[in-house]
Amino acid sequence: MLKVSKEEGRSSGIYALMRQRAYWAFAAGFLVMGAVSSRAADPNEIVQRATEAFRSDWAADPSYAYIEKDEVQKGDKLTSKTFEVVMIDGSDYRLPLAIDGQPLSPARRKAELIKLKDEAEHRRNESASARRSRIAAWKKQRDENGELLLDFPTSLTFQLQNEAIKDGRAAYIFSATPKPGVVATTRAAKVLTGMQGTAWVDKDSLHPMRVECSVIRPVPVYGALASVLPGTDIEITMTKVSDSTWLIDLVSLKLKIAKILLFKSEVLTRYKYSDYRPNDSVLQKLLKEASQG
Repeated sequence: MLKVSKEEGRSSGIYALMRQRAYWAFAAGFLVMGAVSSRAADPNEIVQRATEAFRSDWAADPSYAYIEKDEVQKGDKLTSKTFEVVMIDGSDYRLPLAIDGQPLSPARRKAELIKLKDEAEHRRNESASARRSRIAAWKKQRDENGELLLDFPTSLTFQLQNEAIKDGRAAYIFSATPKPGVVATTRAAKVLTGMQGTAWVDKDSLHPMRVECSVIRPVPVYGALASVLPGTDIEITMTKVSDSTWLIDLVSLKLKIAKILLFKSEVLTRYKYSDYRPNDSVLQKLLKEASQG
């Protein structure tokens, strides 16, 4: 899932907004599909099972460690950072692995492992109030990501369009368009009122597989200071990591924004998530490696 941390690699501003909220692009349709007619399945059952699947995936996400690669392309220049992300005592930690595709040197790797070990020790020995504050800050950020669940049902209308084979699996295909007359109350909801897209849902499990969204009209997100422009595209894919859990493996954001009505910029950002494994075993392996170093 999409992660935001106070450790290495945290995004900021409008890019963070788009990144933090992208996961819930999947949840949108499955909370409002009650009005959709389906030739192949009962829409009420789709709504119920898909909603349950999302909540289960969201709850399971902190149980997994994973590799995250963040790529940013501006013009012809591509930069990247790669991390191993683990949970340590209630909040996440990002261990640097590579920069621009080049693994860290052995000396830097050792230094980063020592920092991870020190942080784990610090968290074990922090006061009860400090621990509560740290975990509360992480949960607050995580809960803010989930707020979009409330925005999607009031902002978009989904219609079942077809069925097809996607990535080797049978899928339902839904279209999404802005709902007329919606008055947006959050920045995320404002962006949604200017978007349309397509979602693919796995027929067997009713987990989302893929979402593609595009901004179709300028949407102010910081008053007159910044607007998201047409040409902004979001692509999100999910992968099956266990019999009952699907997690995000790609978020691609081609973000076009206008600032102060004059300056325009376009940035392509890709967040790739891979190698999902049970968190506790990964953390113990890293701590063991740090101790041996």
